[in-house]
Amino acid sequence: MSEKTKILLVDDNAQYLRMMSANLTSLGFVVASTANPLDAPALARQFQPDVILLDVVMPQQDGGDLYNLLRSEPAFRNTPIFFVSCMGGNPYSHEKRLGFIPKPVKLDLLVHDIRNALSAPGAKQPGQSAEKIEVSDP
Repeated sequence: MSEKTKILLVDDNAQYLRMMSANLTSLGFVVASTANPLDAPALARQFQPDVILLDVVMPQQDGGDLYNLLRSEPAFRNTPIFFVSCMGGNPYSHEKRLGFIPKPVKLDLLVHDIRNALSAPGAKQPGQSAEKIEVSDP
């Protein structure tokens, strides 16, 4: 991957966002973040992330609703999206295109999951625009 991977973080905990942004940036990722999920769609359109990490429970908008909203946009249909939550399990395990990362996050496992998601067939690649992606739903 010659382009740096761009990650969008959406979590209502500002301290968590600062910590994760610093950790991921130190590992070579380009990071944008917002504590307000209502701002996430506009930020995603502007930033064009390669991977999106969403909290599940947020006061302004549920992570599941935000996930559905992002997936409804052609630019994010093949973008790997992960829920990152302290909940006991993945409440959206029925959605095959969605990963789940438990909090507290183990960075080595997160990076492993990100790399696996980006290497999956049909996944958006760093630097690739939505127009170059073939969308194929099973």
